[in-house]
Amino acid sequence: MPDLRNILESKITQVILALLFAVFAGNWLLGKVPVQSPVLLSGAFVGYIILIAVFLAAKPVIQEIPFTTLLLYLLVFTSFLGAGILSIPAGPVTMFPYRMLYMVMVPVFLYLAFFQKEGLQWDKVKIKLALYFHLFWVLYALFSLSWTRSFSMGAVDLIFLVIGVSLIFFMVFFMKKEEEYIHVYWIWLVMFAVLTAVGLWNHVTHNHLAISRINLVAEYQKGIPTSVFVNENDFASFLSVSFFLVLAFVHRTKSWLLKAAGGAVMLVSLYVLVYTSSRANFIAIPLGLFFWFVFLTNRNVKKVLMLLGAAGGAALAVVYPSKLMAAVSKVEGMLVSLLTTNAPESEITSVDIRSNLIKNGWLFFERSFGFGIGSGNAKYYLMHFAEYPTKGIINVHNWWMEILVNYGAFIFIGYVLLYLWVILQLFHIFRQSHTRYEKMISEGLLGGMIAFSLSCISPSSQISLNYLWLLFAFSLSFINYWRVKQNEGSYRPMK
Repeated sequence: MPDLRNILESKITQVILALLFAVFAGNWLLGKVPVQSPVLLSGAFVGYIILIAVFLAAKPVIQEIPFTTLLLYLLVFTSFLGAGILSIPAGPVTMFPYRMLYMVMVPVFLYLAFFQKEGLQWDKVKIKLALYFHLFWVLYALFSLSWTRSFSMGAVDLIFLVIGVSLIFFMVFFMKKEEEYIHVYWIWLVMFAVLTAVGLWNHVTHNHLAISRINLVAEYQKGIPTSVFVNENDFASFLSVSFFLVLAFVHRTKSWLLKAAGGAVMLVSLYVLVYTSSRANFIAIPLGLFFWFVFLTNRNVKKVLMLLGAAGGAALAVVYPSKLMAAVSKVEGMLVSLLTTNAPESEITSVDIRSNLIKNGWLFFERSFGFGIGSGNAKYYLMHFAEYPTKGIINVHNWWMEILVNYGAFIFIGYVLLYLWVILQLFHIFRQSHTRYEKMISEGLLGGMIAFSLSCISPSSQISLNYLWLLFAFSLSFINYWRVKQNEGSYRPMK
């Protein structure tokens, strides 16, 4: 069989990639506008030509990157956008850039696995147990379809699970060098800044992308930011997890200009986060900051931060006393509401609803004898068998509970143990590493993982959110890189 690497590096492939790039970007420019207009079609054609020219201009840089690595970078980049920028109905499913690239990545991965001896190096994988767990999870989810009440809901969740687990395998097998992790880290930082800016634009202008639920709410709610996500809770959880990657960058970079830029983005993200009104994330970020401050900073940094915090708080109290008090009161009010006691069904609060969702979920779990009700069926059970009132809310809104209810005790315990193991391994890498980049990456991922413990209870469901899988894929692949480096000394870190 012909060598896939030669095919992928051919001139024809480069032209095809340029055209694909132009189609993605061009469709984003066209959006929902009818394409029957000759003027619009002419403009689109010119746009395609310009985009192809840009792609070809970047060709010398792109050619230096292996095709599989470049494809992985594009997959990571588009994972942040989801269906927010481009969404094309295709029968029963919706296609957008991430899924399009995923459909290219899968056959490439399988070809290298089955037909290229040097394509995927299983002996370079030092986290085999973590990969085996994810494979077992997929198989268990597939088997659970045999006892689900709603096969269609189960199949949809299984597809999301397979796509998420696939990203973990892609990153573990394709990322082998420190500079590749730095590139992915930079992609995450840039996309965090972009999505934060979109969220600020949502809040200031009251305009939203077509995917946002805020398009359908009353005018007084139009200032709620959602960025490229469907709702504000998904966006808030993304902000709280990503916040710590920026924090680690600001902490470790030597450039004061970059420190200032990163600090500004962090402040804007916190401002935007307040207007999402996501209470779980108001706790997730302080929890992550506490962990970061206590375990990931040295004594000198602690002293400087305490002085800066005191000075900054005093300055805000003097210059903007009313705005500071208003912000504190807003956050305080939402956090105090977490302690609200149960109310009659006619006066049930959002906290009561979430509490009842957990009660219903636990009830479903018990009735399944610990095996779970089956892939993706929590929503179906809440629709038909809920015994505690949820006022029409039919999503669990708690990732930990979602895993327990759908997949049972075995998968839940395995996932919790994996989560704790990842945190311990990242902390070990942070303590043992000697390069600035390794410190930065492990520090950022650690903070994100700690915040994830609470941020994941905010969205209605996590399984379809790409940044969840990217966080775990990035962490697991980086742990694997570190273990290979320590065991074999085959990778040379950048100085």
